[in-house]
Amino acid sequence: MRFKVNEVFHSIQGEGLRAGRPCLFIRLTGCPLRCTYCDTEYAFYEGTFRELEDLLDEVRRRLGPPAHGPNAPFVELTGGEPLANPQAPALLKALLELGYEVALETAGSHDLAPVPRDVVKIVDRKTPGSGEVGRWLESNLDHMVPGQDELKFVLADEADYAWARAWCEERRVWDRFVVLFSPVWGKLDAAWLAEAIVADKLPVRFQVQLHKIVWGSETKGV
Repeated sequence: MRFKVNEVFHSIQGEGLRAGRPCLFIRLTGCPLRCTYCDTEYAFYEGTFRELEDLLDEVRRRLGPPAHGPNAPFVELTGGEPLANPQAPALLKALLELGYEVALETAGSHDLAPVPRDVVKIVDRKTPGSGEVGRWLESNLDHMVPGQDELKFVLADEADYAWARAWCEERRVWDRFVVLFSPVWGKLDAAWLAEAIVADKLPVRFQVQLHKIVWGSETKGV
């Protein structure tokens, strides 16, 4: 079993509940989506084929022995869109079997049913401003684990905010999952979004992309 891998890098998790935590990222090559604000276009095609055992060996070497607790070694599969690779669930299962905490960053455009339950699924619900709002499987909500998985909205403008608010309200997703609202870097004013969330008393978590604040928006491998 082999995978086309764009990069493997050890950095600081920049988003979600684990923001600020050291994490080993495996970025797979390929994505069928073309979001207007994509910041990883280099992962559409660039990459090297690697065997499963080779990847697992690198994870062991770079993370050391597995452990438990809030600061345990942590690995995340990202992209591109990692689930565009049909063997991605097998890779996630193999990572879990090593004993590490494992997360998946996905757009919700591919079926989550094959993904192991114990994988932390960070699911990006695309908004109208992304240009890919139609690339969503509603059934994926049934495969997300309440209290564990995260539902993320990257908002390009005030219209995206209103749309995301209405979508969440209709489905009451914030009663089941951690819901994250994030501004598109360089487009939607972060202060405006934070103030809107507070004023509207939304039960969501505001976030920014911490890695871009630290290293800039153009730096790869962070």
